[in-house]
Amino acid sequence: PLNTELEFNCREPSCGALEAKEKAVELTDEDYTVDPNFFDDGYALAGATGFKVWTGSRLMIETLAWPQNDDCEGLKEIQERISSGARLIELGSGVGVVGTYLSAIGSQVLLTDLPTLVENAIESNLLRNEKIMASTSTISSPDENSCPSWLAPDGIRLGKGWANCTPLDWTVPLDEQLTKDQSSSIDFIIASDVVFLASMMNSLLHTVDTIFNASSSNNPSFILSFQRRDAKDGEGSAAFTTVDGVIAAVEER
Repeated sequence: PLNTELEFNCREPSCGALEAKEKAVELTDEDYTVDPNFFDDGYALAGATGFKVWTGSRLMIETLAWPQNDDCEGLKEIQERISSGARLIELGSGVGVVGTYLSAIGSQVLLTDLPTLVENAIESNLLRNEKIMASTSTISSPDENSCPSWLAPDGIRLGKGWANCTPLDWTVPLDEQLTKDQSSSIDFIIASDVVFLASMMNSLLHTVDTIFNASSSNNPSFILSFQRRDAKDGEGSAAFTTVDGVIAAVEER
């Protein structure tokens, strides 16, 4: 884990991302306002939820960045690659917690989400943490200051790694949004709790499939964290994504 505290600007309290002993920010009535991005193009419930941090983000960070003695060999290998310069694209980055953290421990990360999230959360949070990490930097080689070409020209140095961000709408063709260098350079695709609505699954997996094909020479892996929200209707839920629904959607492809 990092020895430096990262900071993120969110619009709402986190949802299940803190443990009981961890202090949360206390909000007043004045902190709750009308969503200023409500009428933005392509912005809906899926976009609005991106302005808070969810349980799946914590799970993703703990799994990939906090090794445990009982981790299996396959996970240990992934953890080693993540901290040693692996190239990641994060889908549905929200305010950027996961991508920023993994970048800080050594990954090269392209954070993506709807334009509203990129412009009003991810960009500013990356710059905020760039300043924080710069004060604790231990870079010893000039080569370490060279931005990877696939994240250039606006890549940001964060701790031991690099990060950049760009808008990515899963319902729009990938080649209209990412450069060839970006889409073909991926080692890992990560997504944290991004398909709570069943209607989002197909567009997510279509995007993942397109990246798989573009980066086929790297044999990329897809890592998804998922929280069940179908307690009332169970596996028969029509609105919320279910465990069986995720497995079935993946198997169909």
